Formats: sequence, C-alpha cells, structure tokens
Amino acid sequence: MLRELSSAYRTVEKRAQALVRRAIHYYTKDTPPNTLVVYAVIKIIVLLGAILVSLLYQPSELFKNPAFLANWDGIWYRAIAYQGYAYGYPNSAAFPPMYPLLIKIFSFNQPTLMPWVGVLISNAFSFLGLYFLYKLVPLIVDEKYRLRVCFAYMVFPVLLVCNLVSYTEPIFLAFTIGAYYYWKRGKFGYAALLAIFSIFTRQLGALILVIFLVDVLYAYVSHREQSRVTRERSVTREQSRINRELAVIAITCVGLAMLYLFYLYRFGNPFIVSKVDAANWKASFSVTNLFNNLRTYGFQGPSSPPFNYIILPIYLIDTLLVVATILALLKRDVALSTYSFVSLAIFLSMTSVGNSFVRYVAGIFPLYLFLGLLLSDNWHKNIVIGIIAIVIAIQNMFIWISGAWLY
Repeated sequence: MLRELSSAYRTVEKRAQALVRRAIHYYTKDTPPNTLVVYAVIKIIVLLGAILVSLLYQPSELFKNPAFLANWDGIWYRAIAYQGYAYGYPNSAAFPPMYPLLIKIFSFNQPTLMPWVGVLISNAFSFLGLYFLYKLVPLIVDEKYRLRVCFAYMVFPVLLVCNLVSYTEPIFLAFTIGAYYYWKRGKFGYAALLAIFSIFTRQLGALILVIFLVDVLYAYVSHREQSRVTRERSVTREQSRINRELAVIAITCVGLAMLYLFYLYRFGNPFIVSKVDAANWKASFSVTNLFNNLRTYGFQGPSSPPFNYIILPIYLIDTLLVVATILALLKRDVALSTYSFVSLAIFLSMTSVGNSFVRYVAGIFPLYLFLGLLLSDNWHKNIVIGIIAIVIAIQNMFIWISGAWLY
C-alpha cells in the first residue's frame, strides 16, 4: 500500500514538474501573445479557485449574486451610466465619467447588460495595460527584465483582484502606461490623448504630468550639456523634440481643465469631487496630515476613526515597496521615481487612510518595474512566488464574493 502511494506521489510530482517546465518554456519565448495567454490562465485560476472555495464554504452568497464581480464601485458606475449623475447625487460626483461612458457605449445603454459589460471592459483594459507594460519595459530597463516585470504585474494580489472586478484600476493603468509608452516612443499625439483619458478615468491621472514635466526637464538639461559637444543638426532635432513634449504637456493641461469645466457645468462646482470626498470619507489633503500620518504608525490623521492595527503590516510593506521603487528607479528613470514619490506623498497627505491604501499602491505602475528587478532569473523560484501571490488573490476574491468590502 505504501509503495503504491509512493509511486503515485512520484508520478504526480513528475507530471507537475513537466507542466511547470512547459509553462516556463511557453512564457519565456517572450512574445506578447504568450504573455497575454499566461495572464488569462492566471485570471481563470484565481476566479475558478475563489468560486470553488465559495461553493464549499458560502454557496448562498455565490448564488445570491451571480454578478459578484460588479459589486461595490461597479454598482455606482453602471448606475451613473444608465441614470446619469442624478443617481445618488452628490455622492455619485466622486466617480469620474470615463468608465460610465464606456459602459454606456458598449452595453448599448441596456441596463441588464451593464454589469457584465463593466466587468468585460475592466478585464479587457487589464490586458491592454499589460501589453503597454510589455512594450515599455525595454525603454526603461534592460530587456531581460521584461518578462519579470510583466509577471509582477500579473500576480500582484491586489491588482489581480482589481483587474478581475468592475474597478477603474485596469483602465487607469492602461491609459497611464500607454501614455508614457507613446511619450518614450516619440508618438506625442497618442501620448496626449491617453493622458487625457487617464485624467477622465481618475483625477490622479493628472500625475502623468509629473512624469512628463520631469522627463522634459531632464531632457532639457541633457540637451544643454550635449549642445556643447554635438553637431548643430543633432541639437536642433533634440530641441524640436523638447518643443513637441512641451506641446503634449500643454494639451494634457487643457484636458485637465476640461474635466473641471465638466464638473462646473454638471454640478456647478469644479471641485465637487474634493467636497464629496471630504464630506463622506473625510478625504481632505494637507501637509499637516502628511506629518501626522508619517508620525503615527497607524497612518491615522487627526480626525480619522480608530485604526485597525491588524492590517498595519500590509500598510507598512506597501509603503516600503513604494519607497524602494523610488530609490531603485532614481538612476534608471528619474521621472518614474518622482511620480512614485508624489503618488505616495499625496495619499499620505489624506486625513484618513483606509483599506483603499493597498488599492492605491497597486495603481502606481512603476512599482511593477521595481518588483520585476527583484525577481530571479530562475523561473522555478518565480513560480513559487507567483503561486503564493495567486493563493492570496484567491483568498481576497473569496472575501469579495462574500459581499464584504475589501478595498
């Protein structure tokens, strides 16, 4: 009996090892289709795993709401898509217009289709964001890190969940990463367009201007140094590029102004989002809050409710990851380093910092460049890390299916 069990165990082990080798061989061919297919498999594993666990432990919750992927923010976005901002006003004003517009267009304004269309849109954009990241990596770090960076994006637990459900993170990341990719490629029309789309998806999309401004400033300083030793034709070409970059920045600023004009026209207050956030979620910004949050290990501002210290280690780990990203990218891409710093500083300047902190960190895309640099060139080790991350994502999705707000 023991021999039979031992033989069966060895057989299963060999098959598992063979499967891992095939997966590694397939992924390391380093082509966009292979990367997207692997990501699709990971998503399916997380979704089916969470459904299976829910069937075992909470089947009533699963059957009560089959469209569970469209919970929480998704309810607001599809309601705005169908009823406009009159739904739940003024709280609905906190939700930017891009996602509801996409849901309205692709659902043909059919309310029964909107939950599923919203989920499909967010998932589709998660693949688009991964594609842009795949193309962007060689423009920032060595090409050998490309698959590792993409793998970090694919298995980061919080982002994996956000990219499955009806949230704006995948749309925001696709537009932001795409804008910077086209900026680096010198296709400035696309860069400006995607930057504006990012702003209309989340107001924090305006931080793409930090990347643009720092990058053009760095280019200007380098241009001045090179102009002393290079030929005039090369100097003129570089100056022309800087001028076009400045035009992109100006157009993006116009796009930001258009968003505030939209709020002014629709609500009579261009700063309605800040007003609603402060009234409902006590999300106001100030330098005082920044110092208070840094001083208090619980990240609680002066008027926030008692902090749940159980999740404190997660906050600290996420904060340290962003700080490490800032330092790691400082010499590789100072624009992305600055973007990461400003993103973290803005969030720590809020009066209250809740579970959404982990979700906010997941939307800082340079983080995946740093995590990719950390991953090993030994893909067996990376797969072990990926399995752990996937298990965490399944656990998070199980909580999501239960109907509890996670982040």
